[in-house]
Amino acid sequence: MTNGLQFKGSVPGKLKGKLLFKHVLGWAIFITYEVSFIGFSAGVFSPLKDYVCYYGLNIVLFYFHAHVLLAEGIKYKRSYLVIPVFIVLELSAYLVLKYGLDDFLAYPHGHFPGREVYIKKLLVPNLFRGIYMAGVSTLYWSVVRLVVFTKRVYQTENNQLIILKEKAELERNLAEAMNAYLQQQINPHFLFNTLTFIHNTYYKYSEEASQCVLLLVDIMRFSLEDVDIGGKTALDKEIEQIQNFIELNQLRFDYELYIDFNTDGDMEERQVIPLILLTLTENIFKHGNLKVKHAEAKLHIAMNDQNELRFYSWNLKKHQPENKRLRSIGIKNVIKRLEYNYQHRYRLDIKDEDDGFGVELTIQL
Repeated sequence: MTNGLQFKGSVPGKLKGKLLFKHVLGWAIFITYEVSFIGFSAGVFSPLKDYVCYYGLNIVLFYFHAHVLLAEGIKYKRSYLVIPVFIVLELSAYLVLKYGLDDFLAYPHGHFPGREVYIKKLLVPNLFRGIYMAGVSTLYWSVVRLVVFTKRVYQTENNQLIILKEKAELERNLAEAMNAYLQQQINPHFLFNTLTFIHNTYYKYSEEASQCVLLLVDIMRFSLEDVDIGGKTALDKEIEQIQNFIELNQLRFDYELYIDFNTDGDMEERQVIPLILLTLTENIFKHGNLKVKHAEAKLHIAMNDQNELRFYSWNLKKHQPENKRLRSIGIKNVIKRLEYNYQHRYRLDIKDEDDGFGVELTIQL
């Protein structure tokens, strides 16, 4: 049953049952009141079939007027002209049906009064009854429309509050990110010039140390500068820095670290937000034990034909205090950036076991 307000979605069965019960109860009270008042006042009650037929006709008029005539009439551009015409036609049809019921119920067949007598005695009461039921139906339709409108206003205001809350939270996160950036920002030229000076000065004393400096310069330059206007970087350059990072750590530990690193798929001409994969890789070296040959760390990066990037890593855990592990904010920052840039287009699974730690990240680029 529609009311012309264009409800969206289906009404739950439980709610339909409650609504039907309220309507039935309302009609039962209304009919009981009228039948009792008229019956006790006149001292006579009509047969049950009379009440069923007459009130059935009135109920049909009530719902037709609200859910068909008004609901459809209000859609017309000139509803103020169309609806009165519909009401006249509706009342005319009601009088014809009422006349038929009177002929069938009120008088024995063959003894029905003449048309002129009927018009003089019953036309006005029947017309008044029809207008009365249409008026009550109009009030009912107006109340329903007001309730629906109030609910829509409430829902709209609630949605606006949610949007404002999300906007405020986004602005707060942006401010936090900006503060963190400003706190850690240093002059890149000063940093690179200093590292270049260290490399040139100590190259003749330690080739490995100088190589570490060059790798560090490359990684730092990438993290500070190598981003396009959209905030993304080339995927193959990110992977190149991962290779530099692995090489840098191997040099630090005299190539005593065991890690199985490989890539698969076409990485060129793919864009990704920078430092996500590099941060997850750094997490392996920061918290992982990579000196056990038979339990080497795993780092696999793959790109498939569906433009889906997959990052998988696993490593043994270092034995370190729990509070030290909890202070690490790398994973938390990664999740925030993924949620902001790839909402509903990424999946991050973290397996934190007693001895091992695994990460599987899938991003639809």
